[in-house]
Amino acid sequence: MWLVEKIEISGGFLPGLSVNIPRGLTCIIGPRGSGKSTLAEAMRFAVCGTSAAPKHCVDLIQANLAGGALVTITALAEGSSRYTIKRGLKQQPVLLTSDGRTINTVDLDRGTFLPLDAYSSSEIEAIADEVFGQKRRNLLDELRSEQMRTIHLSLAESSRALDANADRIRTAQRTIQDLTEQAEELGDVRARLRALAPSDREPAADFVRLSRQQQLNQREITKLDAADRDLRTLGQTLDQLRRDAQLAFKARLAEEQSANADILRRYDDLLVASLGTVEEHVSAISAQIREAQGAVAGARQSIAQAQTSHASELARLTELNQAASEHARVRATIEQQVAKLQALEEQRLELNNELKTLLERRKSLKTTHILMRDQISAIREEVANELQREAGERVRVRIMRNADHLAYQQMLVDGLRGARVRNHDEIITALMQLRPEQLAQLIQANDFDSFEELTAFGNERSRKILDSFRESVDPLALEVIAIEDRIGIELNVSSSGHPNFKDASDLSRGQKCTALLPILLARRDSPLIIDQPEDNLDNHFIFETVVNAVQRLKRHRQMIFITHNANIPVLAGADLVLVMNSDGRVGVVEKSGTVDECREQIIDLLEGGREAFELRSKRYAAA
Repeated sequence: MWLVEKIEISGGFLPGLSVNIPRGLTCIIGPRGSGKSTLAEAMRFAVCGTSAAPKHCVDLIQANLAGGALVTITALAEGSSRYTIKRGLKQQPVLLTSDGRTINTVDLDRGTFLPLDAYSSSEIEAIADEVFGQKRRNLLDELRSEQMRTIHLSLAESSRALDANADRIRTAQRTIQDLTEQAEELGDVRARLRALAPSDREPAADFVRLSRQQQLNQREITKLDAADRDLRTLGQTLDQLRRDAQLAFKARLAEEQSANADILRRYDDLLVASLGTVEEHVSAISAQIREAQGAVAGARQSIAQAQTSHASELARLTELNQAASEHARVRATIEQQVAKLQALEEQRLELNNELKTLLERRKSLKTTHILMRDQISAIREEVANELQREAGERVRVRIMRNADHLAYQQMLVDGLRGARVRNHDEIITALMQLRPEQLAQLIQANDFDSFEELTAFGNERSRKILDSFRESVDPLALEVIAIEDRIGIELNVSSSGHPNFKDASDLSRGQKCTALLPILLARRDSPLIIDQPEDNLDNHFIFETVVNAVQRLKRHRQMIFITHNANIPVLAGADLVLVMNSDGRVGVVEKSGTVDECREQIIDLLEGGREAFELRSKRYAAA
């Protein structure tokens, strides 16, 4: 938990602004154009930058903080650590400790050091409208940001391993296809050799042996090249491991201002001490790699000498053969072709064995990848259950695993472009019934009969569609396409005893906020900024849900609301009311204080003036 203690702005639309923000509820009121949203967005900008803010909020900041304006936030973090953040437009933020030391190891824009929740009414509506996509997932994922970050790093590593595996599979498949074509071009040379009549002038056995050796020489060079390349790659990987270890084992736990500094400094020392052992092992492996590279280089030199000798001898024998009879020359040529065919077949057999190993390895990689995605889903379900308990029975939060098929659907749309068939939407709907891995296997095997049976598209359409996919869809990419979780945020719209939950995307504008607000309020204990939460909400819901939730949560969470509704500051008991005003050029805080101290401004701005307020009071009394 942390708190915004103070915000200061120099320059821009709010020059000289300086406000101390209390714990609990702060309400910012004022006429339109007085700078309320600018103040709220300045807080978000100072703490989080603009990377996560929607475009209209970024535009507001750029328009109202131009000209060298500087926003300064003083924050009190958990453990009584006090920090100052200074940020100006198009400048790197500065993070300072309470004694003025600069902290350079924190990326504020990631939003994990001092997490802040900030929403405008349009952002809330956008989350509600997004049936598929990342916005709703972020609501949950940010609550386990470090845990999610660790898994996502492993997931990215797993994706890279799958990509590398796919590249090697594609290379092996292309090479096997190329070898097959070369073998087919030679024809049945063994039968041609058997069909040749015997000759008294057969080429020497050495000529056949050297012709065969010439094929083997080329394969040996290829293997030496591969060994050299693999050793270089391993050396680079080891260098990266060394750099990663230096980062992982560096002293970074102790905060000098913390009472726990001495405890954590001992663990820092242990980390640093461990680095020496790691460096020793890494250096030993590096030495072995260099030794292996030297051995490969020596082998290449020895092989080069032997191959030069073979080539010289083969040239001599070839010259002798040129003087032989036509029959002998033909036989020699076919002998060479038979030797080449045998070499192609052996190389293809090796590659087929390698391909089999790669495909088995891919199964293991995919299993690991799926398990990590399941971990993410399990964490989301855990968070959803926590939010559900806090949000109440009227709102329901559900995780539908592997139900967001947008990426899969887009790949199908792209693959269908060249098929020249009609009714794409109908085709996509039918194809979505196939699992990505299932469709990938059909494409890979060109299994037309199974494809037609499973899709019922008819003979001609099935052939066009499958041919188009074989041309433009990579089955190795298709089989691991990310099928994300879908986050259901639903509202019970029934007024009877029988619940009727509808997804937020199917609700009216007011109901969308009704579904989202309880979740946003209960989401975590970091500061919450909402610009006009009452937009599109009826006063009954504001009192029944928003006011009650704020009253309950403000003891544990700092909340800053921009509002035009008197119920929120008055009935929820605002700890501070900021009254903003503007002369059209700059905005100012006209008054600040408690609800009682700002009573007249609340009546004037939020109740329509004292006369309107008193007339309503009389009318209610008369009724």
